[in-house]
Amino acid sequence: MSTKNPQAAIVEPLAGRRLNILGTTVTLKATSAVSGGDHYLFHTLVPPGLGVPPHTHEREDEVMTVLEGEFEIMLDGQTQKATAGTVAYFPRHVVHGFRNMGKTPARNLVFVSPGGNFEAFFEELSRLPTDGAPEMSQVIEIFNRYAIRLA
Repeated sequence: MSTKNPQAAIVEPLAGRRLNILGTTVTLKATSAVSGGDHYLFHTLVPPGLGVPPHTHEREDEVMTVLEGEFEIMLDGQTQKATAGTVAYFPRHVVHGFRNMGKTPARNLVFVSPGGNFEAFFEELSRLPTDGAPEMSQVIEIFNRYAIRLA
């Protein structure tokens, strides 16, 4: 979903709409309204033990920069520890995932391109109930609807 009318923007450190995505706090920094749909940029605050299971994207590439904490990154059959400053590139069609391996919340900055499909995906995931674990079949259905496949 590209509107092709990008706008210049400065987003302050604590600014941005917050979403709860399966227990992770996501703070939106650049949405389709800013990027014209070309990019989607967000911070995540990932509780210990949580993350994203291995999956593939059919429509977008993703870049993750670890800002704070310790992640285990799974990329194309390999697993690696990632600490602050680590950058991981997850191209479309390549299996990837990550998990906070530390004892405290960890933060990262994620850039997705193009961004429109992923933005809609997050919006739908954020509407799932937050008072317990969501029904896994419902989560898988949302992933599939946006051409994101759990591995």
